[in-house]
Parts: sequence; C-alpha cells; structure tokens
Amino acid sequence: MTGASRRRWWFAARPDRFVEFCLVAWHIALIPSILLVVLSYAIFSGAGADVGSLQRPARDIAQRNVWMTALVAPVIETLLLALGIRLISVFTKHREAIAIVSALAWGALHASFYPLWFFGTAWSFYVFSRGYLAWRPVSVKHALGAAAVPHALVNSSALLLQFFATSSSGLA
Repeated sequence: MTGASRRRWWFAARPDRFVEFCLVAWHIALIPSILLVVLSYAIFSGAGADVGSLQRPARDIAQRNVWMTALVAPVIETLLLALGIRLISVFTKHREAIAIVSALAWGALHASFYPLWFFGTAWSFYVFSRGYLAWRPVSVKHALGAAAVPHALVNSSALLLQFFATSSSGLA
C-alpha cells in the first residue's frame, strides 16, 4: 500500500466501498495488535517482569459471554468512541491528533484492567478512530459502522483464536 493509497484509505470514504473498508480495517487493526501484544509480552518477560500479573487471568472460552464480547461491547464502545472524538474535536480539528488521543485513551482504559492490553488496544482503537473520522463526512451511520464492524470482527477473531488455542491444547 503506497503512501497515496494509504491516505486515500484513511480519508476518502466511498459508500460503494464500505464493506471493503471494513474488511481492510479489520486486518489493519488485528494483525499489528497481535504483534504488539506478543512483542510487549516478550519485552516485559525478557526484562524480568511478572507478565502473569500484567495479563488477564485465563478464562475458559465456554465461560465467556461471546455475544457481549463480539457484538455488544463493540457497539457500546463505538458510541463512546464517537462521543470521545467529539470531545477531542473541541480542542483540535487535526484528524491524526484526534485519532492518536482517542487511541491512547482507549488503550489506557483497557490497561487499567489488564496492563498488557494497552498495546494492542491502542493500535486497534487508532484504526477504529480513523475509520470513524474517515466516514463521518458520509454519514453518522457509516462512521459508527466503520468503527464498530472492524471492532466486532477483531473481537470475534480474538475469541476464535482463544477457542482454537484451548481446544488444540487438549489434543496434544
């Protein structure tokens, strides 16, 4: 993806490309988030930190509320993201700054529960914020969808990874 096409992707929303946007945003949010979490885990672990205390306690996938994680949380968090972006926009109109502040705030919020979540969450919410900002000129509905759909796909991917990781460990 060249610099010009990346700029187009971040800024130029076209209603006929909404589904494509969401699918691309899903991967742009998910893959670097996973890499950031793995890297931060390795760095903290290598530095001698007790990473077990920095990550969420393990829970069986069967005990998780899948619908809450996959659908309800992304919708609620997207509505709060929109409110946060509106608030940040009072102080600056620069989209990049708005997205960065939003991402850092969401990363910090998630880190207050589980510190290692900061890294992946901050990146994902940067992507969700950029999606919201790119699609807001088209409509509020598109803006909310451009943040919520990739968010739901990222959460669903995390649930699937957790499911397959736990089910395959029983096979070995």
